[in-house]
Amino acid sequence: MMKLSDREWKEFMLEELFTIGGTKTTPLNLLKNNNNKREKQLPYVTTKSTYNGIDNFFSEYTEEGNVITIDSATDGYIFYQLNKFSASDHVEKLIPKFKLNKYIGLFIVISIKKATKKKYSYGYKFSQTRIKRQKIMLPVNACQPDYEFMEQYMKRKENEILDRI
Repeated sequence: MMKLSDREWKEFMLEELFTIGGTKTTPLNLLKNNNNKREKQLPYVTTKSTYNGIDNFFSEYTEEGNVITIDSATDGYIFYQLNKFSASDHVEKLIPKFKLNKYIGLFIVISIKKATKKKYSYGYKFSQTRIKRQKIMLPVNACQPDYEFMEQYMKRKENEILDRI
């Protein structure tokens, strides 16, 4: 059985693991005017706290998927984005410096949420500078992030949930 308590953990700054930058702000009226309903509809990610930050779907995109997004306007909502997307303003993206997949991404999102719980707010925003300096705890193997463990742990959690359905 895989237990978090059986692992060695180490602190990492987010800028050690990711290239951090802003998304290209896409005006909503432009997306609406150019939307082709016959094409695949892709997420429009905002600073919304629910539904993975997704507020709508349009045929255009400006960002590649397989990244983590952080709202830098309010409370620093954090999500993993699997698919290509477009974004509103104040959506920062974390581009991995390692091979990321949805399982590792979800594990790291949880680690960031745990490290930042009640830390950021409208008056103390989760800016790009603060994102870069933010420290998170991750399981390690030979002092390096143990991505294999993270992936297997999240797959097991997913299967446990699916078994209950």
